Amino acid sequence: MRSLMALFLCLWLLPALAQESGEYLLGRILGLDLERGVAQVRVQGEVREALLPTDGGGFRVGMGVVLYREGERLYVSEPDRTPWLLALLGLFALMAALLGRAKGVRGLLGTFLSLLVVVYLVVPKVASGGNPLLVALLGSLGVLLFSVYLVHGVNRKTTAALLGVLGAVAFVLLLAAFFVRAMGFTGLASEEALLLRQWGGVDLLSLFLAGVVVGALGALTDVSVTQAAVVQALSHANPRYGLWELYRRGMEVGYDHIGSLVNTLVLAYAAGSLPLFLLLTKDPTPLRFLLNTEPFASEIAAMVLGSLGLLLAVPLTTLVAAWFFQGGRGEAPEDQGHVH
Repeated sequence: MRSLMALFLCLWLLPALAQESGEYLLGRILGLDLERGVAQVRVQGEVREALLPTDGGGFRVGMGVVLYREGERLYVSEPDRTPWLLALLGLFALMAALLGRAKGVRGLLGTFLSLLVVVYLVVPKVASGGNPLLVALLGSLGVLLFSVYLVHGVNRKTTAALLGVLGAVAFVLLLAAFFVRAMGFTGLASEEALLLRQWGGVDLLSLFLAGVVVGALGALTDVSVTQAAVVQALSHANPRYGLWELYRRGMEVGYDHIGSLVNTLVLAYAAGSLPLFLLLTKDPTPLRFLLNTEPFASEIAAMVLGSLGLLLAVPLTTLVAAWFFQGGRGEAPEDQGHVH
C-alpha cells in the first residue's frame, strides 16, 4: 500500500528506458534446452532462440512469455501474466455483480474510475514535479467523494461517513507528518524509492506520507459507511433518541468494529512486508537496531498510523451520523432489518 505511488512512478519510467536500450515483445516457448540455458520461442511469426534467466525461471513449453530484445539478442524476461490477471479480474467482476447486484456494479465502476484517476492524473502530476502528498490526497479524496456517492447515493448516511473519513484522515496526516520528521525518515525505504531518487524530481518523504494516508482510505470508508448505517437504523427504529443516546447506542456496535478492525491494517501491511520481516531471521544485527532501520521503522509507523485512523473514524462517524439522524430525521434505511 505505502509504496503503490512509487511503484506506479517506476512503471511510468520503464517505457522510456526501454526505448533507449531495447524493446519488449510477446512470444511463446516451443522448446527448452536447460543445459545451454536457451529456449526456442515463437515471436512475431518467427522461431528464435532466447536466453533464459540463470535460474531457469520455472518456464515450461507452451507458456506465453515476455521477451526483451537488445540488438540481435533475445532474452526471456518473465511469464506473460496479463491473460491470467484479466481472467482473475473478470471473475472478481462477475462475483461482485452477482452477489452485490446494483451496488456491486456501481462499486466496480467506482473502482475503475479510481484507478483511471491514479494512473492518468495523480501519477503524471507527481512525475512532472507536483507535491506527491497534495496531489495524491486531493485526487484520492475527489475520487472518494464521487465513488462513495455513486455506490451509496447522495444522502445523510454517506455524507456522515465521508465527514468521519475526512476527520480521521486529517488526524492521521498530522500525526504522520510529526512522527515522520521526529524519526528522521528520508523516504528511502524501498527499491522503488531508490530508483526514484536516481531519477530525481520527486519528494520521497511526501510520497511516503501520501502512501500512509491513501493506503488507509479504503478501510476508513468501509467502517465509516457501516457505522453511519447503524446510527441511521437506530434513529428510525426509535425516533425519540437524541444526539447522545444515538451516539451511545451506535458506539455499542462501534466497539465491536474497533475490536475487529484494530488489527486489519496491521495484518494487511504485514502481509505485504513478509520478505522484509523474514530478514529478521537472517540478519545478524541485534533486533533492537534492526527495527530501528528505516525499512522496518517505516513499515511499523505505517501500520500504526493507519490503524489509528481506523480507530478514530468509528467515534467521529458515529457522532456526525447521530447529529444528522437525531429525532428520526433523514431518510429511512433501505432495509431496516439489515444495517451492515
